[in-house]
Amino acid sequence: MSPTFSFESEFASLERSYAEIQRLLAAPLDAVQRVAPEISGWSVEQHIAHLSLANELVARNLRSLLKGAGPFVVDSGDPPAEALAILAAGVLPRGRAQAPRIVRPPEAVNREYLADWLAGNRKDFTELRQRAAELAACSKKVPHQILGPLTALEWVRFASTHTEHHLAIAREVLASKR
Repeated sequence: MSPTFSFESEFASLERSYAEIQRLLAAPLDAVQRVAPEISGWSVEQHIAHLSLANELVARNLRSLLKGAGPFVVDSGDPPAEALAILAAGVLPRGRAQAPRIVRPPEAVNREYLADWLAGNRKDFTELRQRAAELAACSKKVPHQILGPLTALEWVRFASTHTEHHLAIAREVLASKR
């Protein structure tokens, strides 16, 4: 794939997304905890909890790639054409995948835990952004459960695309009137 994205653009997107997350979470508690079933089965808080748990795994995968070893690191493999198209477009289709159990949000989100998860994500991505040149030099891959084996750049693209995907849904849930 000849990407139209870069580490810098994707990390910058993540930084903007995390600033927006703070704005969304500043809404009244009842609004961020409300589910709008016509849009999603999750509340704003749950979407944010999900993306923060997923991004924690992305950061772990990137660190494994930097080490060149880890339980999921593979030497080669290519994502299916559909996965490459999704990453190139930077838009995840809605309603086609179910979140793996490890990143499903809790029924009731603990705001203290959520704040810790988000702070950890921001710290991880700030540190990893500073290592973009090292990430670019990584030759191995880590498979995504649906998208297949991804390079470091593809993992960062996935994180920014996935984060924006859930923020878009969260914005809709927050704007909905019941």
